Amino acid sequence: MSEDYETLLYEIGGSEGCVCSITLNRPGHRNAINRQLAEDLIAAFNRVRDEDSVKAVVLSGAGQSFCVGGDLSVLPTLDHASVYEWMARAGYECTRAIAENEKIVIAKITGHCIAGGLELALACDLMYAAETATFGMTEITMGVLPGWGGTVRLARTMPIHRAKELLLTGRKDYTSAQLYEMGLLTGVRADDELDLAVGQVAEQIAAHSADALRMGKSVMNRAFEGLPWDAAYAIERNAVGWLFHSQYAENLRAFALSAMTAPGS
Repeated sequence: MSEDYETLLYEIGGSEGCVCSITLNRPGHRNAINRQLAEDLIAAFNRVRDEDSVKAVVLSGAGQSFCVGGDLSVLPTLDHASVYEWMARAGYECTRAIAENEKIVIAKITGHCIAGGLELALACDLMYAAETATFGMTEITMGVLPGWGGTVRLARTMPIHRAKELLLTGRKDYTSAQLYEMGLLTGVRADDELDLAVGQVAEQIAAHSADALRMGKSVMNRAFEGLPWDAAYAIERNAVGWLFHSQYAENLRAFALSAMTAPGS
């Protein structure tokens, strides 16, 4: 099944429709984020959340870039009040729709992944990049900071002294190898191997229980937020207890009981 939004592509595939591909589709603008793309991303990720067959989502960019950040045409339309709305509503809801989605979201990064584009990738659960991809947080060169969660996620995703370098230099020429070594990326693949590698990871993830995937992501997200050990452990323990009494666990226990009582066991 394939359906096009105005600024992105939405397609469900994989074994039994278990993987959804969401592709930023403004290649002529290197997939820069304008208001329509932000709205389409929120709508698409809210939609995929309710797709029962889907367990993994692959987020990528059409053309030569993953995403180069915010469309500069938006900036002249902002004032002191509306810039907060752009950051706090459109931006927050956009990255939140990815980060808090019940599906596992994999960023497949090619070409440029800059500024707001890197913020989108940071909101994903896994980040795989082509060898030739380039990265950067360039907001500081304009006298501002990443406003869609990038400043915070960088600090919580990688060693703080490396996160500060990425943020404070404003460079846009970091390579995949450099960011992998710095602890940001999940993996790096040759350009002609990236599609296959990410597809295999998505299928491997989607082979598991949807409930366990959802719970695993939720527990790790809460731990990522810096909860005290006892609180985080309580969330984990409750999740395991819930899963143990889910229908999936009932099937598992029935299978185990059948195996134990079978003749010759």
